[in-house]
Amino acid sequence: MKLSKRVFLVFLACCIQMIYIPTSSRISGGIEPKLPIDIFPIWSIWVLPYVLCYVLWLASLVWIILKVEDRSFQAFVAACMLTFAIGVATFIFFPTYVRAAILEGNDIFTSLLRYIHENWGRYDAFPSGHVYITALLTFFFSRWYPRWKLLWILILVIVSLSTLFTGQHYLLDIAGGYVAALAGYHFGLWWAGFYSARKRMPSALN
Repeated sequence: MKLSKRVFLVFLACCIQMIYIPTSSRISGGIEPKLPIDIFPIWSIWVLPYVLCYVLWLASLVWIILKVEDRSFQAFVAACMLTFAIGVATFIFFPTYVRAAILEGNDIFTSLLRYIHENWGRYDAFPSGHVYITALLTFFFSRWYPRWKLLWILILVIVSLSTLFTGQHYLLDIAGGYVAALAGYHFGLWWAGFYSARKRMPSALN
């Protein structure tokens, strides 16, 4: 597959996800998917992994575009398109939001988190985009490079916790992110022909 086509397909998938931006800031109404056990404190230091995951995503996409063989690349793009479509459809038709927290302090981490709370949209809580994007990368990279599986799982756990300790998401949002990513992952493998009709679907991290 030509590099230009790979870039175009990734760009197309990203365009689906970018619908998050207008829906997050312009949708109103909906529900707050907060459970009684959602009592996580705000720790501003967690804004660091919350923001740094953007760098991880970009670096991973560059690697996938340049290094992954065609069939695996097709599986990944198909997985992204379905997962992102699930997320965007949920954002539009079942609006959810997270309340902005009151943050005290002027250190760099608190200031950055305050900026996020005040200027980024509070909608599109369920499912968590941070979680389903990182989960997709975790599933695929764990499949392609099994030696690094534990590292990717650790990254996924840290990103998931960062959404809680920054007050950006609730537990249901994280669970929804995992489910959306799993659906996309298995769809992508099926689309690219990794699953035969008679073969039992393997677990996500195999």
